[in-house]
Amino acid sequence: MSVFDVGSPPAVFAAVAAGAAIKYMAGFLLRAPKPKQYRYVGKVGEIWIFPVKSIRGISVQEADIEQLGLEWKGVGDRQWVVMKPNGKFVCQRQYPKMVLIRQSIQGDEIELQAPDMEPIRFPVHPKLDRSNVRKVTVWDDTVDALDMGDEVSNWLSRYLKVEGLRLGFSESSLEKRDAADMQKPWETHTKKGDVCAFPDYCSYMILSQASVDFLNTKLSKPVPVSNFRPNIVIHDCQPFDEDTWSSVKIGDSQLRGLDPCIRCTMPTVDQSTGTKDRDGEPVATLKKLRMVEPYKSDGPIFGFNYAFDKSGTIRVGDPVYAMSK
Repeated sequence: MSVFDVGSPPAVFAAVAAGAAIKYMAGFLLRAPKPKQYRYVGKVGEIWIFPVKSIRGISVQEADIEQLGLEWKGVGDRQWVVMKPNGKFVCQRQYPKMVLIRQSIQGDEIELQAPDMEPIRFPVHPKLDRSNVRKVTVWDDTVDALDMGDEVSNWLSRYLKVEGLRLGFSESSLEKRDAADMQKPWETHTKKGDVCAFPDYCSYMILSQASVDFLNTKLSKPVPVSNFRPNIVIHDCQPFDEDTWSSVKIGDSQLRGLDPCIRCTMPTVDQSTGTKDRDGEPVATLKKLRMVEPYKSDGPIFGFNYAFDKSGTIRVGDPVYAMSK
C-alpha cells in the first residue's frame, strides 16, 4: 500500500494539515484590513473662485484644479491681495465692507465694482517689473508680490477709507507660500510643495451644503454658504462628511485632506450689508457645536482644508468620490 493511499496514516495527516492551512489562510484573509477604496460621496453643488483675497467671490460652473488653487478663464484663486503700506495683508476681519466689492473677469482684465464708486479694471497678466515688487506678509509668511499700481490702490483706499493701501499680485515667477512650512499644534497631512499664493493656509477648502443646512437649524437667522468662502461645495452628503475624507477625486482631479478649517470672525460678516453680526453669529453657535479636540484652542471647525495632488477640470454636477480616513 502506498503511503498516499486513501486511509493511510500519512494521507490522513496530509489532509488534516492541508485543511488546517486552508482554514488559517481563510481566517487571515478575512481579518486582514481591506485596502481603502474611493466611493461615491456626493456631487459638486457650487464652485467659487476668489481672485482678489477677501472680496466677494465669483460663482462659476466649471474650473480647473491646479497646484496653486482653482483657475477659471486663466485667473487663479487668491492671486491678488490687499495690503497696508507695511506689507501686512488686510481682509474682512478688519474691513468687513470688502465683501461689497464685486469682482468679475472682463476679457484680459479684472473689474472691481463697489457702492458709490466708479468701476475700475486692472490686467489679469501684468508684466513683471522688478522695480515694482514689494514684500507682503500673510500671517507668518512674507513673500514677494507685484504692486499693481497707484490707480487701483487709490481706488481701494478711497472705498475702504484707509490711507496707503496697495494691491499685490503673485506673478508666476515669484516665490509662493508653502502650507508644509506652517506650524500647527496638531497633525496635518501637508507635503513640501503644497504651495499657494495668498489663501490663509492652503490652496483649497471644501464644505458640504448639509453642514451649512445643519448649522442653519440652530440659528435664528440662517446664513448662506458664501459666508464661509469655500472653493467647492458638496451636495447630497451628510453633515460634516467632509471631515472624514482623506482624499477626494472629481473627474481627473485629486485633492488630499489636510485638517479642519478653523473659523475666525469672518463668517460673521453679513454678505449683503458688509457689517458684522452684533451677536457674533454664526460663529457663536459654531463655538457651541464644533469645538473639537485638538483644535478647540484655536476655534470651532467648519469645512476642511485640502491640497492639490492631481489636476483636472471640475464642473457643477460632477460626482465626487472620496477615500475615508
